[in-house]
Amino acid sequence: MKKKIFILVVLGYLILGSKHFLESYVYATTDEESVAVNENSLSSHVSAEDKKMIFDRLYDEGYQLGEADGGSEKPYENFKDSQFLDYTAEESQWFVMGYTVGYEKAKRTKEDETKAIEEQEASAGEQEGYQQGLEDYKHATVAYTPPQTPAKSKDWNKGFSLGYTKAIEIMNLSVKAKKDGHMQGLGEEALNIPKLYSADEITKKAYEEGFQIGQQEQVEKLKKEYKQEGYKQGYALQTLSVPSGLSPEVATAFEKGYSKGEKQRHKDVRQEGFNAAFTYTTYHSPSAYQTNTRLLESYKEGFQSNKVANQLRKDAYEEGWKLGDTMNIPAKYKHTKPAVAMYKHYYELGQKKQKQTAIEILIGILLVVVALGIYIKFTRRKAKKSRVLDNNYEEGALYENLS
Repeated sequence: MKKKIFILVVLGYLILGSKHFLESYVYATTDEESVAVNENSLSSHVSAEDKKMIFDRLYDEGYQLGEADGGSEKPYENFKDSQFLDYTAEESQWFVMGYTVGYEKAKRTKEDETKAIEEQEASAGEQEGYQQGLEDYKHATVAYTPPQTPAKSKDWNKGFSLGYTKAIEIMNLSVKAKKDGHMQGLGEEALNIPKLYSADEITKKAYEEGFQIGQQEQVEKLKKEYKQEGYKQGYALQTLSVPSGLSPEVATAFEKGYSKGEKQRHKDVRQEGFNAAFTYTTYHSPSAYQTNTRLLESYKEGFQSNKVANQLRKDAYEEGWKLGDTMNIPAKYKHTKPAVAMYKHYYELGQKKQKQTAIEILIGILLVVVALGIYIKFTRRKAKKSRVLDNNYEEGALYENLS
């Protein structure tokens, strides 16, 4: 205990050993002999129990005084020279010891309270700055210098700037996190977030989002590839055989591709049969489908469904037959080669018939003209002969009368 008191006294003197304290720490008497007498007197005439009571009282007085000064952070504010007039050197040490401990404890308490308030203000500002930074980044209105609020404290504004800057940095990092996650998602099946991005929820979420996008893109790519493979298999009318090791999504895409390819093959064969009706007027089975009854049925179905071929032949023939008309294939069939070939063929037949008919008509007209000429010539010759006979008759009658 004595050692502890000694250490505290020494510490008190070291802390309070400023010029101000030394000037205040002056005894009423400077007589060294008188001080020595007082010390000896205290040591000689005071019991240990009384001495402890005196120590406690002086220590408490000093403590309270130091606590008051420490709370206001004004050292020696309540010190008075008269306080030490009746104190011996030892008693003064006890008083100073109490003052020092009280002062330092109150000062630390005050500093802790002030620091807590400052930290609270800074934390509130940082949180608001962080949220504002996120909003500004979202709306592309990031401020070059974080805005300040004069009505708020210095610590609050400092925290706001810190939070705002942190938010922008986090958002910038989240953009990179999303890109890196996307790249990993394209090449790997298992998510593995680097430490750089796992420390913050925003960057972590961005990385996960990028990974999921990459994974989905990879799945879509595989779905597209295997759908095409399935389509080829179905179009060739092969037996459905889904490759092993595919995910359910990709396997379904393969099956859909197969079904689509199979349907398209039958559709194309039906169209082939439909087009054949432009070339042939009566149905005939193509040799390519003789061994496949399903395709043969589709081909026949397409041929029989063509109800326009005969009418188109008639229209083409009539158009070709008409004098002065040019070939005009209906727009619906301009890109169907068999229909175009058929139309052109019957158009030319019409033209040929038209020319033949024209020649026949011309020959007929010529024959009529010739016949008419012969007839006219004959009638004229007959009329002339009749007139000659009439003249001869008249001359004979006149001769008889004269005789």
